Amino acid sequence: DVYKRQDVSFDSGSGALLYRAAVGVDSSARVSSSDMAVDNAEGTSLVPEFDVPVSERDLIAGAYDYARWASYLVNFEDTTQFVELARGELGQVRVLQGMSFTFEMLGLTKRLKQTIVEKDSLRCRAIFGSQPVGTPGAEVTQRFPCGFPVGSLWQNGSVVSVGEENTVVFETDSGAADGFFKPGVLQWLTGPNAGRTYDIEEFASGEATLTFPSMFPISEDETYRIRPDCTKWKDGPNGCKHWWGPQWVLHYRGEPYIPVGDTGQVNAPGASI
Repeated sequence: DVYKRQDVSFDSGSGALLYRAAVGVDSSARVSSSDMAVDNAEGTSLVPEFDVPVSERDLIAGAYDYARWASYLVNFEDTTQFVELARGELGQVRVLQGMSFTFEMLGLTKRLKQTIVEKDSLRCRAIFGSQPVGTPGAEVTQRFPCGFPVGSLWQNGSVVSVGEENTVVFETDSGAADGFFKPGVLQWLTGPNAGRTYDIEEFASGEATLTFPSMFPISEDETYRIRPDCTKWKDGPNGCKHWWGPQWVLHYRGEPYIPVGDTGQVNAPGASI
């Protein structure tokens, strides 16, 4: 009985957390090197079938993708005695046949692999509607933002019917013209996809087609909010000039006049982005 599995309350310095024995993780050997390669290991655990905070639905929906993790060596008889072995971020969590799930345990050197400077590009690099860093209440902030106030563009609606691909195509109750939401952004308000945001690839005759399938099937009468998005080009429908008019040049975060030849496109940094 001394060695039976039991929950442990442990405080690493940022507040006590309850570590549940029922949601244990079997970790592979950790690979670490001194050449700045990303430290990594793989963890495996069973999908819980009882009342714990981790659910199969959240695992499938990606709620734990890229979450922070830490590994400790702890004295169970005196949890104030511990050593931190490693920390980092998870990779993508994959559920295997509904019985178990696996994930990569990546070290902090992963962050050093990320690009921290902007590359030249013909298209705008700003997220449509982004605001300067530090703007109170802004949904998205960037160092070089778009600045357009997208809050007034949102429209609420509901699903009228669902197509054969019930995670991609559905009919809306919107009376907007064809192409009005091409491209567009849709955020689910109710249903199993509630809170998740998806890009709209096509919009015609009130029918919306998502760029990527939704995590869970779409059902009739589910509600959402929808708005048009920017194409990231300076010209054309829903382009930068459409949203900003003559002021577009003050907000376009790209280099639309880079001289790019048909055979030399790869020579312009970021031209294909």
